[in-house]
Amino acid sequence: MKARIELYATLREKYGKSVEVECDGTLKGAFLAASKKLGEDFLKEVFDEEGNFRDDRIITVNGRNIKDEIIEKLPENARIAVFPPVAGGL
Repeated sequence: MKARIELYATLREKYGKSVEVECDGTLKGAFLAASKKLGEDFLKEVFDEEGNFRDDRIITVNGRNIKDEIIEKLPENARIAVFPPVAGGL
């Protein structure tokens, strides 16, 4: 199945605006497929050392935060967004 991963802020500067992937229909599978295009270091941007999603990232699937609901299977043409922590301000 196809999914699109959109990257924001510093991730966009490092890896580009977005990447389309063919994956097994899981969120983890989508990120693994993206790492084949973006490089293995990309996985460190979304997963911690234990292989869990990093707590300091906001990840949404079709606008729904994965911290708010469990997403077992991605819908076809899912839009996945990854937001790194934001720093700065006054």
